[in-house]
Amino acid sequence: MAISAMFGVNGVGKDTVAECLRYKQPEITVTSMSRLLMYILGITTTYDVREKVREEQYKRLEKVPQETMIKLEQEEYRYLLEKISQNEGAVLVLSHLISALRHGDKVQYLKERKIPDWFLELSENLIQLVAPADVISQRRFRDTSRNRNSDIEQILEHQALCNQEWERIENSSILIKRKMQIVENVDLEVASCEVARVLF
Repeated sequence: MAISAMFGVNGVGKDTVAECLRYKQPEITVTSMSRLLMYILGITTTYDVREKVREEQYKRLEKVPQETMIKLEQEEYRYLLEKISQNEGAVLVLSHLISALRHGDKVQYLKERKIPDWFLELSENLIQLVAPADVISQRRFRDTSRNRNSDIEQILEHQALCNQEWERIENSSILIKRKMQIVENVDLEVASCEVARVLF
């Protein structure tokens, strides 16, 4: 099974692009880092994004201590992805270059939680989905299913941190750099076609 990763800040359109991609390529399995962790922790019954997740379930995940999360990422999360990669088919994992946790109106950026080397090596493609901050802000504002901050300054700060992590990954190895691709998601159809081109 070919595992690919698609990174992007909340509201950039990862889920929407993935849904469009799955419509065109029904054989692809779409999951996410948070869904995989929820599955491991017993918060959900599957890691497939087609299972609807409530805000309360996301909050349960966010309440897990960071030390526990780091341990999970190094052990159970890694083992599960390695097991998935041994099956047939294509899997797209939606993730964050830098995770952001909400604490009321405040946001905590988990800058110390870098993308692990094993994840970069396991993934056949590394895609960063990007969009202008004002576009992301509008999308967050319109999305009433999730409680997301649409403050442009916070979005710009998060994007800057993600770009730093992307640059660190890009400079880590020539082999990793060859897997990396940036896709702009202003037009959904164009973005989904570009992601499909990278994957298939």
